[in-house]
Amino acid sequence: MAGFRKKIKKNVPRVELQSIITLVAGGYKTGKTRLWKEVTELHYADPEEALLLAFEDGYETWELDNIVPLHEEGTDKDLWKVWEFFKKEVVPDLVQEAKTGRIVKLIGVDTADRAIDACSAWVLHNRTKKYGKDFVSLQDISDSTNENGWTALFEELRKPFDTLKNAGYGLFYIGWTKEKETTLHNGLKYNSIQLMMNNTGKKVFESQASLICCLFNETTVYDRSGNELEENVKDKKKRDVASNFHDTKTMMYFRPSEFVEIAGGRYTDLPEKEEYSAESFLKVFENAVNGQLKKTKKTVEEIKVDEEKDRQEKANELADKLENNPSDVMEQVAEVIAKMNPKQKQEAAAGFEKEFGVKNYKQEEGNLENLKKALEIVENIVSK
Repeated sequence: MAGFRKKIKKNVPRVELQSIITLVAGGYKTGKTRLWKEVTELHYADPEEALLLAFEDGYETWELDNIVPLHEEGTDKDLWKVWEFFKKEVVPDLVQEAKTGRIVKLIGVDTADRAIDACSAWVLHNRTKKYGKDFVSLQDISDSTNENGWTALFEELRKPFDTLKNAGYGLFYIGWTKEKETTLHNGLKYNSIQLMMNNTGKKVFESQASLICCLFNETTVYDRSGNELEENVKDKKKRDVASNFHDTKTMMYFRPSEFVEIAGGRYTDLPEKEEYSAESFLKVFENAVNGQLKKTKKTVEEIKVDEEKDRQEKANELADKLENNPSDVMEQVAEVIAKMNPKQKQEAAAGFEKEFGVKNYKQEEGNLENLKKALEIVENIVSK
């Protein structure tokens, strides 16, 4: 019997918001952060179950109970520090928390665009130290080394979000849109609303999303009597005249239209659009999930219990894996040493020699127990 048969399983669609990846995108002042606030307040009884990772300060006009202001960790000149704090402090703590006592269920990323900026800055900073050369762009890395800068960004960008997903957290990405002109192979051109981020970012955020909602302001034009206009009013000389009466509403697109391109997902029962509201958003999600449950005999509540059990098992497995990965421990040692002064480094080398017989801890690569001892040595030195 083929070994792959052991891997065959039945898949049941996810029924909770924290079980999927959601992407909400929109232009300026379309209500992206507001939708996060109102959806999570409706969906979760405890405000601590929804955590917003703020890579920019678009939240500042809203009363939010549970945010991490990552943008405060660095300015444009040292933006790499934002990503450094996110990947080395926030993500490991959340992974550990998922194992020992999960509080957060859904993580918001506001915005994915600024997360890409911070990650790009980190890659440039990291490669500058690695190669001893100042890089001004990702393309500069590609042109000056044997490494592809865009591939480096992709690998660095996806890792922490994959880690959070594997730890059982739902992800709710918030992104910017723009109007873009596209030329088809036959020469025809069209304008559409698309994500503002680069293609590398799209491979991380757009491709992984199960539900994509685009916020778009639609304007309806009326005549003075309140009748909707389908064409412009004409003056006596048959020239178009602008109306003084109109109404603008924010619509939530769940399927692409002739103008809104970034919308859709992995669900079949999705409307094209609904008027903006948290209630409507959650209703669309609920209907989409129910539309996928064709064969299972389990109730939605029973599926939720199964999902929570599955999340916890994955979180425990991931936390144990990270704690017992020699490469990760070795990287932690390197991070502590990088912050040491010369005297502390000499003390660390002496500690390694006493413990392992060599001054360079890197010679213990692959030896988990010795690397853990090395980490304990350097942490004790810096804590004095």
